[in-house]
Amino acid sequence: MNSTTPLVSVILPAFNARAYIAQAVASVLEQDYAHLELLVVDDGSTDGTADHPALQDPRIRVLRQHNAGPASARNLGLAQAKGVLIAFIDADDLWLPGKLRLQVAYLQAHPDISIVFGGFQRWEATADGHFVVPNVAPPASAQLTLAQPSGWIYTDLLLDSVVHIITALVRQSVFDTVGVFNTQLPTGEDYDFWLRSSRQFKMDQLAQTLACYRIHPASLTKVPRPENNEYVVLRHALATWGSTGPDGRSVDAKSLQNRLFGICFGHAYFHFWYGSRRRARHAFGQALQHAFWQPKVWVYWLLAAITSGAASV
Repeated sequence: MNSTTPLVSVILPAFNARAYIAQAVASVLEQDYAHLELLVVDDGSTDGTADHPALQDPRIRVLRQHNAGPASARNLGLAQAKGVLIAFIDADDLWLPGKLRLQVAYLQAHPDISIVFGGFQRWEATADGHFVVPNVAPPASAQLTLAQPSGWIYTDLLLDSVVHIITALVRQSVFDTVGVFNTQLPTGEDYDFWLRSSRQFKMDQLAQTLACYRIHPASLTKVPRPENNEYVVLRHALATWGSTGPDGRSVDAKSLQNRLFGICFGHAYFHFWYGSRRRARHAFGQALQHAFWQPKVWVYWLLAAITSGAASV
């Protein structure tokens, strides 16, 4: 490798992921960009994840810690990373061929951009429970196109968490400036990081699909969480920086209220059917703070109040 070929450090947090990790690792090591290191951070697994034969490649370093969550695992990887560019993948997901090559080339050609990300495909099991690798690949570099939002995207992030961490490539200088992931957040730590980064750095979105996000019973989107961290993170961002971005664009109050309402209602609805009715009642109450005259919310709030005594807590 020469000085024009930057080292990419890929950080893969893993907790009890032995069933999936080989595919994730292969999707990284088989990239057509060779100058990389893969840091697998075993987050206190009990199923032998860290000893999987797929982790014997010399480009892999296995780090171990007591179970502390994805933010802590990614931070450990960052502390040990040697690369000037940082990428992330989760142990049950996949990168598509060409991802790193395209993104490294983009950042080299655009020194004013500090983070480049792209699209992802939901990866669901077939009827018999198997996961068939999707036949999707990014196009050649010459065909790269940008999607919106791109550039100064703080205000866009206020309305939607548009960056999926498994698609992002980040300059190390971003972490040097804004810090690492917030370990106080069991979920939503990546949303918090993108919001902080978007205040100081431009972020471009490639229109291409770069990764596959596996959907299974243990996925974050399938497990009711007690905390509504997306709501916490967004409220904190608004209290800290307001609704105007570094580029002068602002989000109107009605759009923000709709966004806050949607986060609360979604969290409440999920708990109402799959989690705790008490938490659902609380979250429906938060939703009403942003849209008081919503009849369906009042109905759900009353139903949650009536049934919360017999439901899970």
